[in-house]
Amino acid sequence: MHNNLAPAIIIMDVMETKELPINCAARNSVWVYPRAMPPRFAGAPVIYETAHSHERPDVFSLPEGSDVTVEVYGGAVSLWLEGERRRVHVRRFDHVTFPSEAEARHAFMRLWREVEMLESPAAIELAAERWL
Repeated sequence: MHNNLAPAIIIMDVMETKELPINCAARNSVWVYPRAMPPRFAGAPVIYETAHSHERPDVFSLPEGSDVTVEVYGGAVSLWLEGERRRVHVRRFDHVTFPSEAEARHAFMRLWREVEMLESPAAIELAAERWL
């Protein structure tokens, strides 16, 4: 027996879930940030190790002074937050310094939202340059 509703349900499911383009920066990025590791024994201090992840961390819940880097397209482009200095870098010597770390974190996430759907290193560099 043929079910006429199945194609309609599949189309609705696809429309409701927003698929990322295959080549967009969000799919081709690696995040580098400090991640708290569970203590190895009772009374041990919390230790932070550098994590590499394809999933974006919650930048606002990271420890104070944290550095966060997003490497896109195998490192062809890197954007990073230098937490202690309150800087957002778009290239090695091109950065903006902010009055507070919170403002720097918000600016870093605004920059990421502007470039995450772009589909080439050149497009990301151009957008980052305009962002400066």
